[in-house]
Amino acid sequence: MPGTAVQVHWRLPPVPDECWLRIFAYLEATELSAAAELCAVAPTLARQTKLWLDLLCGDFCTSFTQRALLRAWLTLHPFLHPRELYVFKRREHLLSLDMARADLRQRGEQAREQERKQRRLRLLNCILVRATNLLLCISLLATSILLWLRLDRVVPWGFYTIFAPLLAFEVFMLITCSIAMTIYCLRSSSGWTFYWNRLRGGIRWLILYTSPWEGAIILLLSCSVLPLLACALEGDALLPRPSPRFVLPFGMFWLASLSFFVSMARRGSFSASCVGTFALLGLPAVSLSVLLFLRLAAFPQMPAYVIFAPSIGVTCLLLIFVGFLVVASCWLGWRGNRDWTEYAAIMLLTMLSLLLPLLLFQLAILAHLNGRLSANGIFLPWLLWLLGLLAWAAWHACTPLALAPTVPIDHLTRPWRQPEREPQSDTELLLPPMTGFV
Repeated sequence: MPGTAVQVHWRLPPVPDECWLRIFAYLEATELSAAAELCAVAPTLARQTKLWLDLLCGDFCTSFTQRALLRAWLTLHPFLHPRELYVFKRREHLLSLDMARADLRQRGEQAREQERKQRRLRLLNCILVRATNLLLCISLLATSILLWLRLDRVVPWGFYTIFAPLLAFEVFMLITCSIAMTIYCLRSSSGWTFYWNRLRGGIRWLILYTSPWEGAIILLLSCSVLPLLACALEGDALLPRPSPRFVLPFGMFWLASLSFFVSMARRGSFSASCVGTFALLGLPAVSLSVLLFLRLAAFPQMPAYVIFAPSIGVTCLLLIFVGFLVVASCWLGWRGNRDWTEYAAIMLLTMLSLLLPLLLFQLAILAHLNGRLSANGIFLPWLLWLLGLLAWAAWHACTPLALAPTVPIDHLTRPWRQPEREPQSDTELLLPPMTGFV
């Protein structure tokens, strides 16, 4: 009749059941379930225990142990058909797949977030370290050129203009200090802890070895020395006339040095680097400033060699010590350890590029004050040395930054994967070979 749905019943051809079982054995679980709806006889054949047991063993029980456990479980639960166990296993497998996909998406988000943090950290460290070194070399070179031109009376500019590059660098240092202080104050949150623990630069070192607010005070006092010195050189008296003209810049320098050393002593930061910095940089700089202030304010007849005696003596001691390290490291490297050879090369480079030019510069100033050397003899080697430092800083700023050490996302150990590493020194070759899993 029109408008009536006609239901068609299929009937399997008269083939023995063993043949149909052979055919059904090649079907997957979904296909076997669909084949059970062909006719009235098909459900009985599609629910054969052997078919579903073979599917269980092929899909979920590939090892001998798993198959033995499966047969033992079915023996203990004879009322449960293997098809129901297969459905349960498949649902469990699909749930595991969903969990694995969710975990994979989460790991992908973590990896992308980690990469974004790494990019921000590389940019931040590039500003705090490489850009700082580059701007320092540029400002020193520009100020030295302007001061040379002023002393040769080529330009009549004032000391405010001459010190303008260094003043701009001080403004940059104050900005970077505020950034580092902000990261330090926000380090309690999980997002900023990543940046603070991997931050580089002298500002972080100052905060760690003093305190945040003491470091900010020390930096402000240090940055106020140059403007006050420019005021004193220009004759803009900031104090009443009977007081010495250079008392403010020298006083700020002494106050900054005293605050730094008192803060280190209060925090108990007596590491080897701190003690070395105090003995090799702090004491000579303070003694030089005191003697120079006494010559400018009270004793104009003080000999120039007395003023430079502490700094020249410390520089000579450093040269002797570094030279001894170079000789000892070369001898150890010649004995077969390449780490000492690299250390000797670094020490020799430090001696030739830093300590020796610094000693020659002090001797040149001493000769100029005694009237034995002109200003050109001081500034020309000084500018060449600064150009070399500027070239190094520019090259260092253009090289890519190394990735900061991060915690791996996957914390699972893989004992079957042997670490592929090269020995870092020849000493490791003397160790016995590693056995077993690491």
